Amino acid sequence: MSDAVEERGQPSLGRASPELLATRAVIEQAKGALMLVYGIDAEQAFGMLRKRSQATNVKLRALAAQLIAEIPTLNLTSPELRTQVDHLLLIAHTLAEKSRQPPNGA
Repeated sequence: MSDAVEERGQPSLGRASPELLATRAVIEQAKGALMLVYGIDAEQAFGMLRKRSQATNVKLRALAAQLIAEIPTLNLTSPELRTQVDHLLLIAHTLAEKSRQPPNGA
């Protein structure tokens, strides 16, 4: 097996571009947030992101980035944190699309 492939057949991060590393980092952060809030494992968290990405036709990395960007707006000590994240997952695609649009008059 070459150095470029890990045991699970995934590309090695040793030769990955900074852009790829940044993309993976934001997805990992979003997965971690979902794991914490929902008490699920990494595979289930990725599945949630993937399903929302497919259902909304928004790239997974854009959805993950929007989720991470919105977390500071949540009340992390609230007993309704899970409900807040549920809502954020439902609207993250619209927020991501809005953030990609140029401002009016541009």
